[in-house]
Amino acid sequence: MSDFIQWTYENRLQISIDLAAGSLSGIANCISSHPLDTVKVRMQMSNDGVLSTLNKIQKNEGTKGFYKGMSFPILSIPITNAIVFSVYEFWRSFFIGNSNKQLTYFQTAFCGSIAGSSAAFFSCPIELTKCKLQMQSTEKIYKNPIDCIQQIYKKEGFKSLFRGMCATQQREILGYSAQFAVYELIKDFFCGFSQKAEPSTANLLISGGLAGVSCWTIGYPQDTIKTILQCQKPTDQGIYKVRFYDGGFLDCLRKKIISEGIGSIWKGYSVCIFRSFYANAIGFYAYELAKENITSYYQQY
Repeated sequence: MSDFIQWTYENRLQISIDLAAGSLSGIANCISSHPLDTVKVRMQMSNDGVLSTLNKIQKNEGTKGFYKGMSFPILSIPITNAIVFSVYEFWRSFFIGNSNKQLTYFQTAFCGSIAGSSAAFFSCPIELTKCKLQMQSTEKIYKNPIDCIQQIYKKEGFKSLFRGMCATQQREILGYSAQFAVYELIKDFFCGFSQKAEPSTANLLISGGLAGVSCWTIGYPQDTIKTILQCQKPTDQGIYKVRFYDGGFLDCLRKKIISEGIGSIWKGYSVCIFRSFYANAIGFYAYELAKENITSYYQQY
């Protein structure tokens, strides 16, 4: 009985540490990446290039235009990242318990996929409101994220808040499985190369950056389709056949490729990859640093 109580305490403590570190990681990632995320979304919904999109936003909306839709993510994405890291750590403990063993890279990818799938249920409505607000240039339909949710709910119903869920699930499952596996792979590689047991700051930054690149590379086409489905206007509803199992994903993907070519689902990729490297480098480093400091604090008291 005492072992069970101790196990429960240790796991609750670990979960609280993961939640706190994941939240700090999410804040760091969001603040550093949102301006280029706005550029990415605008490019996915137009035929403009990087410089053209940057110039249009700066000219018509000013610097604050790059930060449209950030208020909701800055409040909620820390929770999303906390879910990701805590679910990942839970399944990590499932495989290895409290031992010092390392997960195989396949197990790491599996833990990442479950973590991503769990986060998708929370992140899909957030992504919907973020994208809607980011697409507002001169015409202002929504005052703020709450107003956006209320208008969508009143005009289109509750289920419309989860438009693009299938695409979001695909992006998160594939993306997070690649992200965590590549992060551990690169980190282990540098540790072996330098013959050091603990990763250096440079190691963590490079590993986190490359993990972000792999995450967004494998999930980018799904992200493009998600953006299209979520940003379409109510008058455009019905363009894509919304089936119960994919929410219009396959029909949108097919029509996008037929009308504009395979390259159309990679619009904004260059901006996204640049953003994903530095933002995830910062995010992973913030997570490792926060986790280390919070753990040390608990051990002292």
